[in-house]
Amino acid sequence: MINSTKFKVEIQQWIEALQAATRVLLTSPGAADGDSIGAQLALRQMILQSFPKISVLIINDEPLPLRYQFLPGAQFVHTPESFLSAKESSVFDVAIIVDGGIDRAGRVRYFFEKAKTTVFIDHHAVSVEFPYTIRIVEPMASSTTELMYHLSQTESFKTKVDSEFAQLIYLGLVFDTGFFRHSNTTPEVMELSAILLRTGFDFTRVGERGMLERSFSSLKMMSEILNHSELNANGKIIWSSLSQKTLQKYKAVDDDREGIIDHMFLIHGIEVAVLFFELVSGKTKVSFRSRGSIDVANFARTLTEHGGGHKKAAGALLDKEITEVAPWVLSQLEKTMGIK
Repeated sequence: MINSTKFKVEIQQWIEALQAATRVLLTSPGAADGDSIGAQLALRQMILQSFPKISVLIINDEPLPLRYQFLPGAQFVHTPESFLSAKESSVFDVAIIVDGGIDRAGRVRYFFEKAKTTVFIDHHAVSVEFPYTIRIVEPMASSTTELMYHLSQTESFKTKVDSEFAQLIYLGLVFDTGFFRHSNTTPEVMELSAILLRTGFDFTRVGERGMLERSFSSLKMMSEILNHSELNANGKIIWSSLSQKTLQKYKAVDDDREGIIDHMFLIHGIEVAVLFFELVSGKTKVSFRSRGSIDVANFARTLTEHGGGHKKAAGALLDKEITEVAPWVLSQLEKTMGIK
């Protein structure tokens, strides 16, 4: 059970910083997913309800994926390009990053580090060290939006839970619990979902658009990736890869890879699923899913400091090309699993 009172000191420091602030930056690592964008937009509402005179800007390194652009407040999500073209000052009094550390925030890190007060709000147990002014981390939370909800209901915020706010929290819940299938689906998650649904938002639309909706090109691309998947370790590991060439072949975007690894993971007998993704920079992003016998968050951290996540779902960013990364990671994974 999440107890937001454990962060009493941190919340008080945060409130004092907001009381003295005129401009606040909100961000999250890399491309937004359902939990990170839900948390950012919910946090924007929290701050504006309590401090209506503050200018709150959301700036992410990558554009907001199309499937999240229906969310209330989505029009306020910037990239560094659109932010600077609006001739906004790059100086913020408070900078807040949610659902992951500043090490993966790309170009936004420049703005973040210039802020007087930096705040880290997350539910991941493993993250890269950084001298944040304030840290609010709760690994017991199923998602960052679940943590955000509990923070929003403290005496310091008392945020109104209307249908707009509710759907932002709900999106993060369904995203990080896999529509309430994963082991982080606690009784508290279901109770919170009931509270949110009572506000009357269209939860079917939020779930389908935020989790399931895809372009036709992404469907074709997924078919090719699944068709080229391979089994290792006597059928205990399944893996595949996505190159920039394949991405361009189907005129797909980075976000179109979302959910592919979950299809791989549902094969009978699989203990760990791995998806390698080639970035434009030449680096490789690796995603992991585990049944639980292997803690993939710890495994990802053994590969690089830019690795981490949850015991059963994690990722890593490696500064090498995909052709070099794939055999090495698979070899290390087999050793971790005790397979020679």
